[in-house]
Amino acid sequence: KDTWVELEPCKDFEQVDRNQLVDKIRAAGIAGMGGAGFPTAIKLKPRGNLTIDTLILNGTECEPYITADDILMQTRADEVIAGAMLLRHMLGNPEQVLIGVEDNKPQAIKALNEALVAAGNDTVEVVSFPTKYPSGGEKQLVQILTGREVPAGKLPADVGVVCQNVGSTVAAYRAVRFGEPLISRITTVVGEALEI
Repeated sequence: KDTWVELEPCKDFEQVDRNQLVDKIRAAGIAGMGGAGFPTAIKLKPRGNLTIDTLILNGTECEPYITADDILMQTRADEVIAGAMLLRHMLGNPEQVLIGVEDNKPQAIKALNEALVAAGNDTVEVVSFPTKYPSGGEKQLVQILTGREVPAGKLPADVGVVCQNVGSTVAAYRAVRFGEPLISRITTVVGEALEI
């Protein structure tokens, strides 16, 4: 049947146990939407001995011609910011929350900054940096925004950072806030076949 299951919305995620929030995200099928497909719930529950002091939302595009994250940030900036606050809460409120966006996305940068002002949020910082392939890679982005180098064979969490794609962030927010499973996403379609 093409019908919704009964959704379980959550209006105030700060009143919910973090483990329950991780379970909601896992059950909704949220995986890295930046390309790697790494399960989001695993990143949001780093090993107990690791201290996370920085959350990075990756608003770059991993390959040329992709514009899905750009459009998402332009049209759902408020949900990107709300998702940032959800993930921040789930990670124990790290000191820094950065949204890294390449400078070739001025409309997305503007929309995110406007959403921050509208939300009265001074916790999240939008950081614009020069467009240079492959800055969308997780380890590259961590180095660009924090100056920290993730050693070979290690994860960003080993240097105090969790990095999530903006699409994954919005999907996690919608999973918690509205109970929605991940069944759709913005995508990019390009090529000569599109010519009319």
